[in-house]
Amino acid sequence: MNVLFLHDAFPAQFGRLGQELATRHGWKCTFIVQSLSSCPTPTPEMLQAVEIIQAPMTAEHRTGEGIPWPQIYGQFLDQCRSVYEIIKARPQLRPDLVVAHGGRGAPTLFLRDVVDCPIINYCEYFFATSHRDISYRIDLPPAEPAPFFPRCINAPTLASLVDCDAGYSATEWQRSSFPARFHPRIEVHFDGIETSLYRPGPAPRTIGEKSIPEGTRVVTFVSRGLESIRGFDLFMRAADRIARVRSDVLFVVVGGEEIHYGWDKLHTGAPSFKQWALSRGEFDLSRFIFLGRVLPEKLAEILRISDLHIYLTAPFVLSWSMLNAMSSGCVVLGSDVPPVREVLRPGENGLVAPLFDVEVLTERALAVLDDPAAYAPLGLAARRTIEESYSLEVCIPPLRDFFERVAARRKSR
Repeated sequence: MNVLFLHDAFPAQFGRLGQELATRHGWKCTFIVQSLSSCPTPTPEMLQAVEIIQAPMTAEHRTGEGIPWPQIYGQFLDQCRSVYEIIKARPQLRPDLVVAHGGRGAPTLFLRDVVDCPIINYCEYFFATSHRDISYRIDLPPAEPAPFFPRCINAPTLASLVDCDAGYSATEWQRSSFPARFHPRIEVHFDGIETSLYRPGPAPRTIGEKSIPEGTRVVTFVSRGLESIRGFDLFMRAADRIARVRSDVLFVVVGGEEIHYGWDKLHTGAPSFKQWALSRGEFDLSRFIFLGRVLPEKLAEILRISDLHIYLTAPFVLSWSMLNAMSSGCVVLGSDVPPVREVLRPGENGLVAPLFDVEVLTERALAVLDDPAAYAPLGLAARRTIEESYSLEVCIPPLRDFFERVAARRKSR
């Protein structure tokens, strides 16, 4: 099988999938991308297993500031043309299947003229105009683009979805975000967690130059960007309360200061949401370690020494970090929103608290830190959940079968 993957970044959702299909099943996997990502970082094994063709960088990637939201669809069409020209100049590609991120950064609208194969869309998410995702934090000042931006960013997604032969989402909740009339063409297939990397067990109790004494409780928070949609400010408020009650807790925060979703700079006027959140309280920063982005191997070590992992999010795409923490055997305390509850079952394999209720969040965190042994079974159950339903070993075979079923439509035409 010869598969062509389209995404604006690598590895993103497709990198490890391509590596697995290439090394375990002998598929040829080619990627057209604009950039190599630093979250996650591609491994040498991944780069050796697949072929990468780099497309010209868009203005959005060159500036890092994004493009004006009314111009999103025009940029999408420019990318369609760019991908068309790349494939047209390489007739040797001849894919049996195209798998593309169904939206900005992975345009497929012009591909029918240069490839003779089915197209699958990765249907990551369909933005809402209210009550979800970037519109959920009504506690923050409103931003002018709020009513219009979702429709603009959804336009490329809709165009790609209408044009594709089939689609898939990582979770049931993500699939449900799309208009109901598209549900019959979207299957649910999770990407897979690397359980051999994210696993329970001993790990060095050192972070950089800092040694963590035995008996010190470690609370972890991980997010690609420390931003409002992932509740970083709410975490800091809860952490401050925890720190005032217990003197033996160290908070380890992983994530960059980039804002990936929403209008945090418009809300706050600060250079970053992290800086704004830290300016809103009198935090004892000696109790916190801010690591920025780290390599997956380092993140796995950090999660193995975590006594409690706090994962906060508005109703939005579920972060891999929560499942990585569960795979590592962490006791996870998540926000009580539908995408979290799809995986995290309160009292069975984790805990939840209302996103905006910092008092309840603090109480449940303190209960775990007061008696880690009593809550350890939740971490063991979390690991079993990932092994049984979300591991690479479980997720790759049905995803491979789905690709083969759709690719077979080419032969039946």
